[in-house]
Amino acid sequence: MRKENQIFNKTLLIVDDEPNVISSLKRQLRHEEYNIQSANSGMDGLDLLKSNNIGVVVSDQMMPEMDGVTFLESARQLNPDIVRILLTAHSSLKNAMAAINRSQIFAYLTKPWTSDALKGTLSSAFEHYNLVVENKRLQKLTHEQNDKLKLMNENLEELVRKRTFQLEEAVQEGVVMLALAAEAKDDDTGEHINRIRSLTYDICMELGMSSREADEISFFSIMHDVGKIHIPDRILQNTGPSLSDEDWAIMKTHSVEGEKILGNKPYYKIARTIARSHHERWDGTGYPDGLKGDSIPLAAKIVTVADVYDALTHERSYKPAWPLEKAIAEMKSLSGKLFDPGVLNAFLKIYRDKENGKQIQTHNFTG
Repeated sequence: MRKENQIFNKTLLIVDDEPNVISSLKRQLRHEEYNIQSANSGMDGLDLLKSNNIGVVVSDQMMPEMDGVTFLESARQLNPDIVRILLTAHSSLKNAMAAINRSQIFAYLTKPWTSDALKGTLSSAFEHYNLVVENKRLQKLTHEQNDKLKLMNENLEELVRKRTFQLEEAVQEGVVMLALAAEAKDDDTGEHINRIRSLTYDICMELGMSSREADEISFFSIMHDVGKIHIPDRILQNTGPSLSDEDWAIMKTHSVEGEKILGNKPYYKIARTIARSHHERWDGTGYPDGLKGDSIPLAAKIVTVADVYDALTHERSYKPAWPLEKAIAEMKSLSGKLFDPGVLNAFLKIYRDKENGKQIQTHNFTG
């Protein structure tokens, strides 16, 4: 609540067709520090309301051309916040109801009035007016601040999205570089991991996964051989028909070493699973854990199919590329042994659907 000396608006309009009434009111209010304006008719009063910031209006009831209720009703239409007081020498229930219903007056004063009643009513009227105006100002300010805050939040959210995207891009770029570094030891073009990623994506989609799941598994498939960073070049680049038992034991450590390289952050969980388990076999004779059947993680089983197909159909240091028909026949013979039959069937459907088995045109990734 505002105290009287804190009132913002102190402009009072008195409308009465009798000049002596206006003079009497002004005289009684001369010490109240009101900015008093006056009019001798309703029309003149409306003109003043249109051109001045008036907080309270006191109007006589009985005036020619436009009575007080009509004037106050018009004043309300001009500015609903203006506090309206009706002054009359003819107090009656009928007049009071008309004033309340039509112009929604704040107070009803009768002639003759007492000084205390007049001053008290005006003080309450101005306090009411300024509270209403202040409340609207605060509501407007609140709405403006909320709008600004909303805009700031939207801008912040957009900035966070951009920063998150940039961070994800940086992380993914680091993953790709690490995969390329590992692959460069026995595939200096780096195309192997891109082919693995593409075929892994297509197999995932053929198995009914969402594009998001397929994206995630196929992206981390490029890390399947990251552990080869720890394998000596003489083993990776061996051109002989087979490795010695000692070298083969070293080669098999790349799956566990890959898992270690990928740490323990949740982000790399699928990558760790693929790195460790992509050499497990459906019949349980794989490494490093000898997992069997459905105990082998699905992501690893998918990458196994993609990895073997790519290894068979592309030249390696220890062998030439196989013809497609021979590679497919070999993979079919390993269903239920090396491969999960369901995953292999999904791959074979992709193979059949691509140019009658002559070429596999898989999902295109650029990085």
